[in-house]
Amino acid sequence: MRYALSTAGLARIRAFVTRNTLLAFDIDGTLAPIVERPWDARVPNGVQQGLATLAGRANVAVITGRAVEDARPMLGFMPRYLVGNHGAEGVPGLEKVSAQCARVCRAWLDELASGNELWRDIDGIVLEDKTYSLSFHFRHCRNHRAVQRLLIGRTAALLPVPTLLDGKSVLNLLPPGAPDKGEALTALLAQSGCDRALYVGDDESDEMVFRMRAPAVLSVRVEPHEASAANLYLKGQTDVARLVSELVRIIGPDDSPSPLPTRKGAAA
Repeated sequence: MRYALSTAGLARIRAFVTRNTLLAFDIDGTLAPIVERPWDARVPNGVQQGLATLAGRANVAVITGRAVEDARPMLGFMPRYLVGNHGAEGVPGLEKVSAQCARVCRAWLDELASGNELWRDIDGIVLEDKTYSLSFHFRHCRNHRAVQRLLIGRTAALLPVPTLLDGKSVLNLLPPGAPDKGEALTALLAQSGCDRALYVGDDESDEMVFRMRAPAVLSVRVEPHEASAANLYLKGQTDVARLVSELVRIIGPDDSPSPLPTRKGAAA
């Protein structure tokens, strides 16, 4: 991978991005820094302002593992598309699939709430209900590896068996057949009429996009990883603000004509 903010990396981005490019971003670890308590995460003001500018000039999408209702207040602007639950919520045309995901998650929750559950006796484990997926958070547990093994073993007994996505001290449970971020991005490209997409993410769920390796997708990973399939990388989350600023410059000002002023008393 090449550093996205190097001379060569920026040249590649400039050659790829046009006003007809879908600009898509993950939230946690990408737009917002990872924090001790996920509910305390915030998108920095400078990043919000840059994205708001982009959203006024181009097509912007946010594709996050968070639920849509959780993600929306973090943004401070309205992207054209806001997709939650790793792709299982908010993709136009996939409403029936989302409804089935919700039914599966409800059944999982009912099972996990009944009987003796060993994970409930371990301090630091939090089960988050995101309607269309579930997440076990264990950042505050003492032995992450042991807890992760316990949770993987427990979730393997659920029916239907969930698709697991590792995050940063998070184990995500997705219903079988739930759209992933790669499928969500593909659907948004078709829906938007854009001919290409730039995608920025930071973890295993974003690798679903990185592994597409499609000519119409240019991918950027936050923090380099030798096993990543991303095209470019950023050194850390703080680089995202600069990348957004560069995208604002690349897209350029909105050159659409301003509306003619109306005289007082005239019909608008």
